[in-house]
Amino acid sequence: MKSNIVNLKNKIGMIAGIVVAGALVVVAAVNSGEHAKGIDEGAAFRSAADIASDEYHYFDSEAVALADSSGENSELRAEAMKAGELINEIREDNGLGELDWDMNLEQVAEVRSQEASEYWDHVRPDGSPWNTVNSDIQGGENLAYGQDDAKEVTDDWMASTTHRDNILYPDFEKGAIAVYEADDGTWYWSQQFGY
Repeated sequence: MKSNIVNLKNKIGMIAGIVVAGALVVVAAVNSGEHAKGIDEGAAFRSAADIASDEYHYFDSEAVALADSSGENSELRAEAMKAGELINEIREDNGLGELDWDMNLEQVAEVRSQEASEYWDHVRPDGSPWNTVNSDIQGGENLAYGQDDAKEVTDDWMASTTHRDNILYPDFEKGAIAVYEADDGTWYWSQQFGY
């Protein structure tokens, strides 16, 4: 009788182990699928008057020198520039002037897309505000992750009120976008706006 109880306990333990292993396989299969997509919901905007009245000016020359997220990868840079073209088409359709692609803002976007892969927020990984990469030129910022092409990220930004407001802000004259590919293959996007 005792051996039957021991055998029954062993069988129950094996069945429980199989169930747990099966559940882990299902979870792994779900997690290995398409990357989650993200749009930050906070607003990252500064008016030209805010920039002009800043008492302190920030330029993170070290971060700018080290970041080259999409510049070294022609596929990523091509998608970033395509997103810029789509943004300009949207602005034109809304009676606004095109944004001039600005190389300084592109450097800032490279820094911020890489930082967003480390710390998903309009706050930099060191705790400083988003606009401290180059406070003299950063007027607005849109972030996103998980989108695999220019159209998808542009559609997602336009579907969000705060991002749409930045894209359609009439006083912005300059812009740039960069994409950083994280180790897991997820693309992190940063769009920077300036005056």
